[in-house]
Amino acid sequence: MQSASLSNPLYYLENFQTVIRWVLAHHPDLLLQDEQALLVQLLNQSEAGQAIVARLVMRKGELFRRDTLAYDEIPSIDDALQELAQSDWVDLEPNLDAHDLYRLCRRAELHTLLSDAGYGFAKNIRKSELLDPVLELGEEQGSRILRDWWPDNSIHIVGLRNGALLERVRLMFFGNLYQDWSEFVLAELGHQRYESVEFSPQSRAFKSRRELDDYIAIHQCQVRLFEEEPVADILRDCPSQLGNPWLEHRRQRMMFQLAQQAERMADVELAIHIYSNNPLDEAQVRLYRLQEKTRSDIELMLVQLENTLLNIRRPEPRLHLSRIAHRLRRKAKLATTAPVKSIIPAHHFQLVKGEDRVELAALNELEKDEDVVGAYCENTLFTGLFALLMWPVLYAPLPGAFFHPFQAGPADLFRPDFAVLRQREIDARLSLLKSGEYRSAMLACWDAKQGIACTLIHWPSLPKSLLEHALTYIPAEHLELVFRHLLSDLRNHRRGMPDLIVFNLNQHTYRLVEVKGPGDRLQDHQRLWIETMLAAGLPVSVAEIRWEDAP
Repeated sequence: MQSASLSNPLYYLENFQTVIRWVLAHHPDLLLQDEQALLVQLLNQSEAGQAIVARLVMRKGELFRRDTLAYDEIPSIDDALQELAQSDWVDLEPNLDAHDLYRLCRRAELHTLLSDAGYGFAKNIRKSELLDPVLELGEEQGSRILRDWWPDNSIHIVGLRNGALLERVRLMFFGNLYQDWSEFVLAELGHQRYESVEFSPQSRAFKSRRELDDYIAIHQCQVRLFEEEPVADILRDCPSQLGNPWLEHRRQRMMFQLAQQAERMADVELAIHIYSNNPLDEAQVRLYRLQEKTRSDIELMLVQLENTLLNIRRPEPRLHLSRIAHRLRRKAKLATTAPVKSIIPAHHFQLVKGEDRVELAALNELEKDEDVVGAYCENTLFTGLFALLMWPVLYAPLPGAFFHPFQAGPADLFRPDFAVLRQREIDARLSLLKSGEYRSAMLACWDAKQGIACTLIHWPSLPKSLLEHALTYIPAEHLELVFRHLLSDLRNHRRGMPDLIVFNLNQHTYRLVEVKGPGDRLQDHQRLWIETMLAAGLPVSVAEIRWEDAP
């Protein structure tokens, strides 16, 4: 699938047509017959008509002022709009509610409209001050065409019809709603390059229309949450438990966000209700934290908490729940032992505070030793090294992993079964660490793939010099430990790694350093990474920085 050349003024239309034809060819079973007919009808419109629809769908909203539709490459826009109106792709007199009216009209126009309706204002009133009167007028008159709002106006509004269908088309193509038509342009400009992955017509994001509907329902709930609608109102429209594992996980994430919002609004009872029906580890932690403050039946709660712990494997939520259990046992006057913290090596530095962030100040201090070079890499180095070794695994054309040419990684990268589905291939790549072939394989991958969008690589943070140092001074067994820990929970273990890596070129060693400025302390996910590394013999420590006054 090739992006249209930007030398063609109608490049965006070519891309738009490509997506529609691709969806019609690969997803006909996910479209109703009348939807297929509408899309075919659109492709049979004049070039100018199709270009108008493409332009409108790439803009925000579905209502537009005619005087903002100015495109040099489209001849006779008015004729194209009339054609589209006859085929029900645009509405030349759409109904407007008060919010639409306020958004589409300029300040002077709203002033005139309200004055004609009997409202009196100073001429220099700000537009924001006119919103309440417009809403008041809307309560009286309801939704209507602009001429009924304001008979003596010269404004023309165009409404895009079938916008929901075109959004559905975009979802079927990209498998998500955060990517849009600009992906084609970025790719053509060379601003974004993607790995070429072969995928068959059977490799799709959605296997049924029900899955598509479920995704849209979850997305609509997230939009309403962003718009700060009451949580209880959104909850009534949330999908119930879903059969598709990745959609169910997406639903659980959305429900977690709803519960968090209920907490922020001090509706503890509603938050507890939502958390209690959510199996996500994070939801269970929040549930017990709230119940710790509200329940009096401590011993029963302890039994429930310990049963919950049996089903939680991730270290961080286990740690949080263990702390809650310790506090509850103390409250119930039961024997208990607080979770033990490992002793982590620490070094203290007193530095003059400058303009650099604390991590760079620490790195500069460490590099004063002429044998030492280092990098501020935080969560980018080991994830980047992992991706270079696992590149053939990440971009293997498994069913459901890739379904369009603008993916920076497989769709299931952060799902629990990512590694399970690729275990043999992963083991084969990890075996290179034992044979010693990993260095040449990773360097060759960097040479061949540098700059290609990859979810796990931030290329500016992985220059070849850093890669060469890492492959020279980090033992293979240390890399394997980190990579296996990453694989155990890619979504969450991508964060929390030490800030700095420093190499001693004379001693042929390396060291990882987590930097903490005044008043800062290790977070749980950072401590867990450091403890894992220390247990396996990796050289890692904390640099505690104190500032001294400049001379």
